[in-house]
Amino acid sequence: MRKNVLLGVMVVLGVWCLFYVGVKLDMWRLGYDMEDLEQRRTVLKKQQETLQVRLSELTDPQQIAQRAHQQLGLIVPQEGQVVMISLDPNSLSESDRRSPMRLVREFSDSFVSLP
Repeated sequence: MRKNVLLGVMVVLGVWCLFYVGVKLDMWRLGYDMEDLEQRRTVLKKQQETLQVRLSELTDPQQIAQRAHQQLGLIVPQEGQVVMISLDPNSLSESDRRSPMRLVREFSDSFVSLP
């Protein structure tokens, strides 16, 4: 009887030790995973900051104007180069009714937009 009790205690103690070691191993593994995730988070934060700076540079109106001039050869229009067109049919004068712009207005009025 005493041997059975001692054997039972040893089995319970062995199971408890295996459980304890398993839990410790999981804690170590999770600790390493946390370190890896923290390092990845740091790298991604730096990347986000770099991209934020790049976005600020690319959306700066002065930078856009400079690149448009240097790369595309665009310039700011001078007075008289910009022609404003009204698409309001009620604002047409008699001379406007005979102009080529009338065709543009009629085309835009008849244009059907797709969904």
